[in-house]
Amino acid sequence: MLRLRRLSALALPVVGLLLASAALLAAPRTAHAAPPDIARVREMLSGYEGGPPESVWRELGPETLPVLIALYDSTQEAPFVRQRAVAAAAFYPSPATRTFLHAVLATPGQHEIYLRTAVDALARAFGAGAWDEVRPYLAHNLVTVRMGAVRAASRINTPAVRAALRARLGSEQEPEVRDAITAALAR
Repeated sequence: MLRLRRLSALALPVVGLLLASAALLAAPRTAHAAPPDIARVREMLSGYEGGPPESVWRELGPETLPVLIALYDSTQEAPFVRQRAVAAAAFYPSPATRTFLHAVLATPGQHEIYLRTAVDALARAFGAGAWDEVRPYLAHNLVTVRMGAVRAASRINTPAVRAALRARLGSEQEPEVRDAITAALAR
């Protein structure tokens, strides 16, 4: 509970949210259902063990992204809801999603839980196309963020990623991160 309060106190709104909103407005429109109700999406993100599977998110359609952004941007939301909103954005790969995830990563004083989640979401949404964005986080000063970058890299798993992981293994001092890199390379 103390950890959640501290997270809530550290949570800052996304500085680049306006950029994400602009990208959403500029995105080509196709006929889809109306955006889901924010209360419904909040409930989906509030499950005890996690959120719904990818198929449920995909059924809601790309109109869900602005709702996820709004939930993340609200400092009144529980930190785990905000984190899961960042993670769920990966189910809607688009320029607006990329802009949103970059804004999360660029927020000054951003808490590590959101950084880790945004790095992983980039890899889930954009695969090998996100490698240049994920790679710098392998050397981040926070262990949690480096762990997230290793997880993201293992999702991408190209020869370039494997070479970068091998190189990082040679300089990584934290045993937990070294173990994660070793496991990623064993796949």
